[in-house]
Amino acid sequence: MSVEEIKRNLESLSRTQQDEITAFLFHLRHAHDTEYQRKIEARLNDRDPAHWLTLEEFERRLDRKSD
Repeated sequence: MSVEEIKRNLESLSRTQQDEITAFLFHLRHAHDTEYQRKIEARLNDRDPAHWLTLEEFERRLDRKSD
């Protein structure tokens, strides 16, 4: 299957299915990136509430990135 065929097939998927593919490709891209894994681990282990976002702030930043 060619890349063009894959693209055409992806276009026919529902938004939910495309989101699932996007998450999968993101995972593949970062699965063996040790620097990315280190950053994620540090963020997950950060227990300082001063570094946390409220749900509203998170959504505001997320909305800003999707524009």
